[in-house]
Amino acid sequence: MTPNQRTIAQESVVSGVGLHTGNPTTMRFLPAPPDTGIVFVRTDLPGRPAIPATIDHVIGVIRGTSLGLDGAQVHTVEHVCSAIFVLGIDNLRIELDANEPPVADGSAREFFQALRRAGLAGQDRPKQVFSPSEPLPYRSNETEITLAPGPGLSIRCTLVFDHPMIGRQEADFTIDPDTYSREIAPARTFCFDYEVEALKRKGLARGGSLDNAVVIGMDRVYNKEKTLRFPNEFARHKMLDLIGDLSLLGRPLEGRITAQRIGHGHNINFVRQLAKVAGARISVGGERP
Repeated sequence: MTPNQRTIAQESVVSGVGLHTGNPTTMRFLPAPPDTGIVFVRTDLPGRPAIPATIDHVIGVIRGTSLGLDGAQVHTVEHVCSAIFVLGIDNLRIELDANEPPVADGSAREFFQALRRAGLAGQDRPKQVFSPSEPLPYRSNETEITLAPGPGLSIRCTLVFDHPMIGRQEADFTIDPDTYSREIAPARTFCFDYEVEALKRKGLARGGSLDNAVVIGMDRVYNKEKTLRFPNEFARHKMLDLIGDLSLLGRPLEGRITAQRIGHGHNINFVRQLAKVAGARISVGGERP
């Protein structure tokens, strides 16, 4: 039996600064009617333009995933979208008074908690779940991502980096709200110490600090806690990002995902590939995956 769509039961608010823009932002999560999807609304712009959180509206993948429509943009949406996706929220209005969600502590934990506090509300329309009938692989140089048939959703994410503080890391989890809350949502964004100045020269990481990112040195990590939350925190954060990018398919997923050496560009290319398959299956005889 296909489950029904859901939204949140009441408004919830998160405030802070954007990771890359450094702009102060208040973000409001609001219930939305069935079949609305996830929509970002720029309340600071004339006409309050709405930007759907779908693959067709991706405009950038440099150090984060950015969405845009008719000149209106919202940057670094992956952490917010990751939390929304795992909670099974299909319809949501996200109002922002700037062009980037708050970075919080560099993870998805605050967004996940804010949405859980809002509560979930069932709706009278069925979900459209995408479940592959055969493995769907994506390969580009050393990057590999595959969605294979399987119950529920599980992900194995492998990070390989020629760096003494990383090397090879792997994270493997069944994706459900409790596991995500405990094992994935707290994993923070990261960068290398030698990247910081270059990022700032490019106009990025203006809101970044040791309060909201892990900075990796050759023999230690720099952050507010002076330690990692998990031994494989970097692989877990890559999984968190991947989930956020997968959400842009615009529907729930079922299957087993294996991913190696990923980043936002590859994630988005993979989702575009999935979208073509999902669209084809819907258009043939009205069949829905």
